[in-house]
Order: sequence, then structure tokens, then C-alpha cells
Amino acid sequence: MPDSERFFEELDMPWSGAVIFLDVDGTLRPDGENDMSPEVLRKLDELKTKNTVHLVSNQDGKAKKPSRKVADGTDIAGKKVIVIGDKFLTDGLFAKNIGAEFIKVRRKISGRESFFVKITYLMDDLAWKISNI
Repeated sequence: MPDSERFFEELDMPWSGAVIFLDVDGTLRPDGENDMSPEVLRKLDELKTKNTVHLVSNQDGKAKKPSRKVADGTDIAGKKVIVIGDKFLTDGLFAKNIGAEFIKVRRKISGRESFFVKITYLMDDLAWKISNI
């Protein structure tokens, strides 16, 4: 099964010594929710044991993905850099902007997303498909 069909906690994580930018909303938990499942927390701990992990969200008011500024202050020169996220137009383009590998995962949804959010998900999924043709 491709990574894009797996949730974050279902990924195989062979990386060691990598710098990983990990999206929060939609990847670790549904957009608009605060809690992460025990499975996600276990997988996150596993990832942190062998890698440098930076949690990133466009909800925090700082620089926003896909801007390169999200990575400012992080030593990525000469290192394996990975971005894991659920949205191509933010996480995927951020990865491209910093020269990182992008791992797209299956989006976590609550079922309470607004019509506008559902439309942005559809646009993002379409952009992902077009980029992989």
C-alpha cells in the first residue's frame, strides 16, 4: 500500500539521523482537534528516538508552510530531510522548497469539517494527483 493511503501511525520508519518536519493538523490529529491517539503518540516517540523531529502547524501564527522560513533556525545542511504531512499544497511544496523528501500520508478527518475545508481537501487531492502523472 502506498504511504499516501496510510495514516502516520501505519508508516514504516526506516530513517535514522534524519531531520523530520512533521505536520500536526490532518496528519497527527484531525484539523481542529487537540488530542492525538495513543497509537500516534507511540509512533511519534519511536520516530523521535532516532531522528530530530520538528512539529509544524500552520495554526501557530509563525511562518506558514510552504514558506522556506518554517525551516529557519534548523540545521538541515548536508542532512537527510523529510517532510511528513497530509496536504500536498502546503507540506509537499514546503518539502520541495527546502529540498526535502515528501511523505504524503492519509488525512485524518473528524467528519465535522466545514464545506470550505472539504473543498480545499478536494483541491489538494487533485493537485497531488496531477503532480504524480
